Amino acid sequence: METNVDEENQLLGASSRIYRARWWILLLSFLHFLQQCFSINTWGPIAQSVKRAFDWEDTTIVFILNMCRAGSMVYICIGSYVLDKAGLRVAMLMYSATALFSNGLRSLSKDKSIALVSICFFFKRLITIGEFLKGCNGVITFAAPPIIADRWFPPGERITALAIMILAAYVGDGVSSIIGPKVVEKPIFTHDSILHNSTVTANSTRVINGEEMLDEVMTYLYVQCGVSAVLFIMTVAYFPDKPSSAPSTSSGMSRLNYLESFRKLVRNKHLLLVVVVLGVIMGIYTSFIQVTDIIYDPLGVSQLSAGWIAFYTIITGSVLGFFIARFSDKFMKRLKSVLLAMFVLIIATSLWTALLANGLLPYSKWQLYVSAIVSGAVMNASFPLWYEVICEMSFPIPGGIINGMANFVVVVFANIFFGLMYMPVSDYRWLTWTMFASSLLGFMTLLLLPLTYIRTDIDKEAKDEDDSRSNEADNIMMETCTQENVGKD
Repeated sequence: METNVDEENQLLGASSRIYRARWWILLLSFLHFLQQCFSINTWGPIAQSVKRAFDWEDTTIVFILNMCRAGSMVYICIGSYVLDKAGLRVAMLMYSATALFSNGLRSLSKDKSIALVSICFFFKRLITIGEFLKGCNGVITFAAPPIIADRWFPPGERITALAIMILAAYVGDGVSSIIGPKVVEKPIFTHDSILHNSTVTANSTRVINGEEMLDEVMTYLYVQCGVSAVLFIMTVAYFPDKPSSAPSTSSGMSRLNYLESFRKLVRNKHLLLVVVVLGVIMGIYTSFIQVTDIIYDPLGVSQLSAGWIAFYTIITGSVLGFFIARFSDKFMKRLKSVLLAMFVLIIATSLWTALLANGLLPYSKWQLYVSAIVSGAVMNASFPLWYEVICEMSFPIPGGIINGMANFVVVVFANIFFGLMYMPVSDYRWLTWTMFASSLLGFMTLLLLPLTYIRTDIDKEAKDEDDSRSNEADNIMMETCTQENVGKD
């Protein structure tokens, strides 16, 4: 079937109906997912300050981030079940309540003995429990958007709505990357000389603004908790499960049960490959962007500069992702071609970044900015299209199941990435090669993948049938009118 710019109107059948309430649902979902990822990305952008304020190490911050991943892995089956069986309203109410509770836990005390993470006794540590609960919410953050887009938006708006919700998460990452270093000042060091018998025997370095940084971190956490409370109230006020009438034919169709869904997923090797590859790419990207401060520190990139790199990367990627998604809504069967073109650019720029960071090319700051921002931005912009590919290929598997599986793979590879940071090395610039390797994997998968558009074909065929019946009715009416006029004559 040939696609054209009028597909939005073609795919919206006569029996379908759309509601203006979908824009409220989209706005509230956007704010929820932005706040969730903003909150998760609290620690990475201010790593240098937090380490001195709380007496943490790099591995402590990595452990906190891993607790988010652990929460996602534990909650994946529960979250997927809630989405498909209890509905969007129940799932989003639980989501907003958990966000408020987890942010509240992090804000209860600034006592270092309570805040400090202990692997053996982490259940007694408020920050760690809060991060674990945020990880549980991460399942809904990435599994709910395709379901919301499918239930509330017609085919001509579906990819755009999905992109807005998916990219909201990365906007949260980007905004926190720059707001964190602005709110929390960087450590200020002083050198003290130790005298013995009027002779300087040693010099010690200490931080002189530790208490100020600690107070600023707590203020940062209090504000996030307040935002969570407002979003909880808004969700309680209005967030229905679904509209009264489905916006498209495929949206109103029944889905497979859990057992049938897993059987179909395992048997469909192409679909399974796409789920795994998306997990690898997203797992590496989302982890990498949270620790850019640590990775680029040996290059002399400051905490604030690393934050700006992450900010420009994510914001640029989100804006680009929106326009690419809008383009894809108009040309629905061009997803593969668009993704292939994007990954050619990602491969080139991520290779440039790795060569610069590891000293294989003459280093300059502007080159690092350009290469890192372009590669990350285009990668970020590709994620909504990957999700749409999965939704097209997996129909009629319930969205909660297939996206829960994808999120599980994301978490696994994110943990593998963070596991690499436990290696006893002081320089993590070599991790820039993981972005290059993942982009190469994505390109090869897309190149060899036979992409199918099951859901779009169903909606197109349904609209064609509606048009055919409408034309037949018009013809019959015209013939009847002609015969009546002839009889009168």
